Amino acid sequence: ARKLDSLVLCCYAMKESDDLVCESPGNRFSSCSDLLKYPTLQVSIWIIGFLALVGNFYVLLYWNFLTPEDHHHRAHPKARVQSFLLTNLAVADLLMGVYLWIIAIQGVRWTGEYFRYDVQWRTGMLCQVAGAISTLSSEVSIVIMLIITADRLNCIVFDIRARPLGIKPARVICAFVWLLFTIMSFLPMVFTSYFYDKSAALPYFGRSSVCLPLAFSSARPHGWGYSFAIFIVFNSAAFLFILVAYVSIFLRVRTSSRAVRSTLKRDSALAVRVALIIVTDFCCWMPIIVISIMAFLNKFHDPSQSVMAWIAVFVLPINSSINPLLYTLSNPHARQ
Repeated sequence: ARKLDSLVLCCYAMKESDDLVCESPGNRFSSCSDLLKYPTLQVSIWIIGFLALVGNFYVLLYWNFLTPEDHHHRAHPKARVQSFLLTNLAVADLLMGVYLWIIAIQGVRWTGEYFRYDVQWRTGMLCQVAGAISTLSSEVSIVIMLIITADRLNCIVFDIRARPLGIKPARVICAFVWLLFTIMSFLPMVFTSYFYDKSAALPYFGRSSVCLPLAFSSARPHGWGYSFAIFIVFNSAAFLFILVAYVSIFLRVRTSSRAVRSTLKRDSALAVRVALIIVTDFCCWMPIIVISIMAFLNKFHDPSQSVMAWIAVFVLPINSSINPLLYTLSNPHARQ
């Protein structure tokens, strides 16, 4: 067997000699012939991408044009803020569908001979933009859920007469969130001195063929601090806050008097629907966070390198496709 330090080199060598056995560092996602080496993932990425695009496009239509409430209800401050925040959440989740279809389309383009385009793809601008879009989508989605949770916490737990989030502050906060995370997501494309891996000659998002910066290993490549801070520290803190907030909301409603409980009913109904999204996102992100920490401490081993492929292409994006179903379709007016 011949040993080479690159899967692409092995692919070229085996192309020239059918009986050659070549060993090289594995690729978590790709094979010589396909960008996504697992057939199930090749199908899943199209389905999840389609659901994310169509489902979230429907959410945008529903909350902005199709809401079957009268004008009085649409003018209600809580209804306006709810529609606005859900619109922002839908835009963030829709971007994940865009990312998935970029990867899916490129995979179809190079079916049968992906290895010829591997370096061109991973070092190209489209892969970098796709990776930035995925990061922007996942992080803005989490922050919007933080905002919704904080608003429910304020209205239900701290004071039933507390002033809820108004439409103007909501617009300012969301504009700031989009601006901040757009800058942070595209930062690796600008500050190449910190993010570019000179030893592998690969940009930050090009370290995997699906253009994601997740790395389940104890290695410390260029930009690892950025990944650790965002995907582990920030996301862990965000979900810890959300978890504590919803436990507090549940306890507040359980221990309230009947009269107060009636007053809280409307806010609690909204909190329950949002909790469905929180639970699914929590289930998607916690395996990523736990495995990343274990890998960082060199306690996680995946010789087949299949776990990261499934998490990156299936587990991470799936909440973007089911969020519209869980929230909008859990609303009785939307089902009608």
